[in-house]
Amino acid sequence: MISRQIDLSTHIDDIATYVSDAGLRDITLVGHSYGGFPATVAAHRLGRLISHLVLLDAFLPVDGEMLLDHAPAMIERYRQAAEADDGWNIPPIPSSLFGVAADDQSWVDARLTPQPVESYFERVSLPQALNVQRKIYIRCAQAPGDLLVTSIGRVQSDAGWHYLEIDAPHDVMITHPELLARELLHHG
Repeated sequence: MISRQIDLSTHIDDIATYVSDAGLRDITLVGHSYGGFPATVAAHRLGRLISHLVLLDAFLPVDGEMLLDHAPAMIERYRQAAEADDGWNIPPIPSSLFGVAADDQSWVDARLTPQPVESYFERVSLPQALNVQRKIYIRCAQAPGDLLVTSIGRVQSDAGWHYLEIDAPHDVMITHPELLARELLHHG
């Protein structure tokens, strides 16, 4: 369900509520792309219920940061969209831009939904250190990484993270599912 009221906190709450309500423990939580923001904050909130946090070609937030801090050139365009009467969401980015093969694009694109713009502007609150057994960052080497430079730098400068690259585009779960499954089983 998509509405003007959905923001980053909604996505964080969805993850945390699902894990808690399902009684899950010792899980591997994977956040892909934007999903690095809600997954990281949810992992902070859930603490020891999460054994492994995997960021898959994703953003790694720090306290007080919003996603658009990683893409300052987009702030004004998204702010204008948010202020427009019908501008509460950002249209999906076509899968062709993420390395999805032509044969799979219509299937993927039919499942994409707009992104509520407020999810990009909400700042995160991370009051304590991340308490998980293992933190893994998987970089998809075939994808442009301009927006992920800051996140990758944070991971590579923190000995608590295990960093690896795989030879795949950004939407690796579509283009190379077996490779991704192997890496998750091996490292996660």
